[in-house]
Amino acid sequence: MTTVHSWICLILLWIAADTNGKTPDVQLTCTFSEDCVLPCVFEAAGDEIIYWFRQNVPIQSYIQGSGRLDQADQHYNSRTSLFTELIPSGNASLHIQKCGPQDRGKYRCLVTSSRETTEHFIIVKVEAPIQSVSLETTRLSGFEEVICSSRDVYPAPRVNLFTEPASLPDSLQPFTRKTADKQGLYSVESKLKKLKDLTYICLVQSFYRSQTWRASLQEKEIFSVEGQDFIIPCVAPWNLQNFTLTWSFTKEHKSTTIYTYDSLTQQSSSVWKKVRLVTPRGRGGDGSLQLHNPLSLKHTGTYTCILAAHQTKHEVHTRVNIRQTKYEVHSRVSITEAQRQDHTRVNITLKPEKQQSESSPQWWITAAVITGIAVTAVAAILGIIKCKAGCTKSSNTHAEATEMQPIRVTAANSRAASEDACLTEEIANRPT
Repeated sequence: MTTVHSWICLILLWIAADTNGKTPDVQLTCTFSEDCVLPCVFEAAGDEIIYWFRQNVPIQSYIQGSGRLDQADQHYNSRTSLFTELIPSGNASLHIQKCGPQDRGKYRCLVTSSRETTEHFIIVKVEAPIQSVSLETTRLSGFEEVICSSRDVYPAPRVNLFTEPASLPDSLQPFTRKTADKQGLYSVESKLKKLKDLTYICLVQSFYRSQTWRASLQEKEIFSVEGQDFIIPCVAPWNLQNFTLTWSFTKEHKSTTIYTYDSLTQQSSSVWKKVRLVTPRGRGGDGSLQLHNPLSLKHTGTYTCILAAHQTKHEVHTRVNIRQTKYEVHSRVSITEAQRQDHTRVNITLKPEKQQSESSPQWWITAAVITGIAVTAVAAILGIIKCKAGCTKSSNTHAEATEMQPIRVTAANSRAASEDACLTEEIANRPT
């Protein structure tokens, strides 16, 4: 036990000796293009000499009492300074203006005096934080792609683009590209080919893991029947707290916000009285909307849902097709059929009249023919009557002549002679 205590004492003495006048390293993250202050505090004695180093290269010095402030490294171009009015009170912090990637590294603050020597080490990181993440579909490559992008970030962030449910690696392999501008800021873009019925999720994490942005996108199509209530789903892949919900409706390139909700204030606003949230207060990031008694012409279109929280966004585009009910379709077909039948009846009613109108000239011809036939018949009848009268008279004359002559004839010959005479007279009297 005595040996263990001895070793512990030696270790503590070594640590105390090694850290005498030194403080543990401080990690400091400075924001890109903004001012940053590197702390350095000491016990004032009145005769201090202050040195600042970056990667063991002197960049600033100051002698207490002389008021002389020197900048040894011209690389900083007068961007560094000390708070000289605070040095007598023991503050030798370094002020750097408009930090950039060139200011990263390990800094050392060395303060010497007649009393003691003090050292401070600061590890400086420079970061341009993620401001936004965009997840959208495009056709720039000739086919539909899903692109996740973020711009003006430093250092280059990590990007992970994937789907739910997970797709096969061969059919879905994202391509990621990172480029830097003249200032050193990065633009990152990850894209993959769009497939149907998938939820696309993009995670963008800063290099130092101080930020993680999440974005998700869905595109779907649903069908419903006019007059029948239905639900348009919108559920985020994550459990959201303190989020805002926005529903908009687009028809013929005109977009209108129809519903909004704020989970923090629990205030909602609805332009359409036919809509309501399915889950009360959108609990758990469920912003699904129910549409009551929809109409096919008015409510058919694209509905967009956006659930937004801190560094998180879920977006759903739903194409809604509302069809007419079978009863209405049958009624319209029946009306059309009735109209067609009425039209047929009108045609049938008008057709005989048209034919009668068209056949009017033929009626006069027929009447003339009938009149001619009637006149001919009457003439024929009168001729026959006249013929019979003539035959009778001739027969009587012939009988009288025969009685005057001494020739004796038989009854047969008398009848034959009378018939021949009558026939000869009928032919003679027939109209030519």
